[in-house]
Amino acid sequence: MTFERSLRQVLAELDVGATDAQINHLVAHYALLVRWNERTNLTRVTDPVAAARRHYGEAAFLHRELPEAGSFVDVGSGAGFPGVPVAVLRPGTAMSLVESTQKKAAFLREVTNGMANANVFGGRIGSWPGSADWALMRAVNPARVLPELSGKVKRVAVLGTEPPPENDFGGWRERKLPWSVRGRLWLSAAEMR
Repeated sequence: MTFERSLRQVLAELDVGATDAQINHLVAHYALLVRWNERTNLTRVTDPVAAARRHYGEAAFLHRELPEAGSFVDVGSGAGFPGVPVAVLRPGTAMSLVESTQKKAAFLREVTNGMANANVFGGRIGSWPGSADWALMRAVNPARVLPELSGKVKRVAVLGTEPPPENDFGGWRERKLPWSVRGRLWLSAAEMR
């Protein structure tokens, strides 16, 4: 099965609407990811069906579950997950992709070239000069990152298997990820001022 067909199926299962232009943008992101992954380790999951569910499906689920917001920051964006798909599905929302590994930041710059609502910061979140309504995290250690978010973001969403530690963002609301036994979406209960 092709990636595009798998992606369309995943979005339909999640009841997430996407235009043909958005689908084409996500397909182009996947094609670039596969090409770059041959020389730079961006992800272990490149099979079209698995990538559609694991990478793009999780991001689409996050998009569906988050309230409307003006801005997001994807902390440790890596290959652009979940930030790039969320930015594609929410073209009116500003997305900052923060990545400290310079090769991955270079990939992100190429993949977001021409996206008016996305920008890339090549560095750690503690050095990021911006602010956002929501921080998005996947495949990063929340215990290490959460203290660095204070004063930069209002709310936090974490895709992972273990609950993030209790902190200034309050308790966590949990939602089970589709197609996963252990995967969860954790949303901060409190808004930082």
